[in-house]
Amino acid sequence: MKSKVSIVRCDDYTLDNIRSAVHKSFAQLGGLEKFVKKDQRVLIKPNLLSAKDPSRAITTHPALVQAVIEEVKRMGATPILGDSPGGVERGIKRVWENTKMSEVAGATGAKLVAFESGGVYERKTEKGKKYFIAKPLLDADVIISLPKLKTHTLTLMTCAVKNMFGSIPGFRKSEYHRDAPKPGDFARVIVDIFSLTKPNISLVDAVVCMEGDGPSSGNPKYLGLLLASTDAVALDMVAAKIMGFKDGEIDITSAAQEKGLGARSFSEMEILGENSADLSAPKFILPSNRFLKLIPKFLLAPLRPLVWVRPGILDGNCTNCNICVDNCPTNTIRKGEKIPYFDYTDCINCMCCHELCPQKAVFLKKSWLAKKIA
Repeated sequence: MKSKVSIVRCDDYTLDNIRSAVHKSFAQLGGLEKFVKKDQRVLIKPNLLSAKDPSRAITTHPALVQAVIEEVKRMGATPILGDSPGGVERGIKRVWENTKMSEVAGATGAKLVAFESGGVYERKTEKGKKYFIAKPLLDADVIISLPKLKTHTLTLMTCAVKNMFGSIPGFRKSEYHRDAPKPGDFARVIVDIFSLTKPNISLVDAVVCMEGDGPSSGNPKYLGLLLASTDAVALDMVAAKIMGFKDGEIDITSAAQEKGLGARSFSEMEILGENSADLSAPKFILPSNRFLKLIPKFLLAPLRPLVWVRPGILDGNCTNCNICVDNCPTNTIRKGEKIPYFDYTDCINCMCCHELCPQKAVFLKKSWLAKKIA
């Protein structure tokens, strides 16, 4: 059976438009009643990367979250809103308030759950690798994932499969970054976690996306779409095509396909609603370090001393909050008097500092030759 992928136009985040688009998205997949039953506990997992206002296009928009919660309540089910946000060490209340999730909870009665405080279950993959997954997510009867479509300097794109990395509470995420420093290895970690936390439905916020050096330091990009599917891998393939990536370029998608977790080609899916081939999406600006993946591996090794990209800090933007210091998996970043500084000896280019910086103070520093190639 072909995987169904729904593509629905949604002009903006006004609640009436969002409600209509969400209802249509679910309807094209057979209706929410196909997945959610009365009295079930439904875990709704947005992307809450950092405690930033929704206008920055870093997090899933609260209007979409509210519309989904309302649909779940119509089914007679209990909605639970949960995630493991970045920068949570500075206080979860700050995250809920800045991302407007506290307003959504107040308007809908949904319970807010921080995965850090809910405990974990140990789960193993088929090959016996251990992961520690948030209890509130695995205790739910149904999981609805609400990713934000963005570029990503490590994985190139973050969408449906990558969103489930947020099932890992707190600093354990840094451990997985440290243990899998290369993009291909990290992609397999993401896919392992996804295989243990597969959502029943993924509904992607692609009304306003992010382009450039995402997932937090890029720029908002209007697209005006909601994408939905029960097959997150198929959904990611469609999203990557819309953004302008080449087939096979997203390591996470390739790794998920190798494990048989979703569609392997567009011939194995049915596009409902808008036709992805006919979408008149303006060209996305893709991550500035993408060129590294396009260089053949046999050339990259000898060129590495001359062609490099690594994180740097803009002292004019940095407020010395030390979030980068606290979240560096290899303790490569040191506290400084005015701004942190890097010891690149152990830097694994995981880009966690770039991803979590709340001030866009971490940028991608390139060698002279890298700048020419990029």
